[in-house]
Amino acid sequence: MRNMKEFPVYPSESVADWVMPWPSFEVDAERTGLMVIDYQNYSVNPQCGLTSMIKKRYPAIAEYYVPRIKQTVQNTRRILDAFRRSNRRVIFTRHGALLPDSSDMIARRRKRDMDAVVMTESPSLWCKGSFEHEIITELAPRDNELVIDKNTSSPFNGTGVDHLLRNMNLNTLVMTGMATDMCVETTARDAADRGYNVIVVDDAVATFVAEHHRAALSALARVFGQVWDTEKVLSL
Repeated sequence: MRNMKEFPVYPSESVADWVMPWPSFEVDAERTGLMVIDYQNYSVNPQCGLTSMIKKRYPAIAEYYVPRIKQTVQNTRRILDAFRRSNRRVIFTRHGALLPDSSDMIARRRKRDMDAVVMTESPSLWCKGSFEHEIITELAPRDNELVIDKNTSSPFNGTGVDHLLRNMNLNTLVMTGMATDMCVETTARDAADRGYNVIVVDDAVATFVAEHHRAALSALARVFGQVWDTEKVLSL
């Protein structure tokens, strides 16, 4: 018998009051996958990439972001371990150019990276094959887990992830990762518009500014999916 559960909507502290119906759906644990979004060295590792640059140039942002990302990685690891113990599907995404010269990226994105180098002496993304592009060691994928390389914010644009998820008979996606208001939010909206049940884990996603985190989750929870915390995900 399937593990079907109807959970009450979880309006966390990050979600404002809402006068319309909240998104509601049943969760079938056997058809639920974990999507770990862009927890890469460039975005998380304090010794390189964006985190290193922010610590040097924007200490006020780093004061919030560095401990926040540490906490969300720890919570993601707890969820990842639970999914692995239950033999549930896990999908990782990696964001960055697929070619060393970034010619596969859209022009606006290439320009943004060039501007970032001028402004901060650091790009905002790194290409496939670089250390910065790799998933962090703490969350390293296993051989039986999908790793989707994307050069867009959402893997639903430009990759075959939708086809793969349907082949694996998934209809619910639990999302953790970085950044809440960028790749996580875009991926969640795209998944919801394709008919997936979407659960974004409040304390397992992060971005650089707390206000942006709250705004993104508030918008998602009103229309596109549900916002849970780690403990609720572990109850699946």
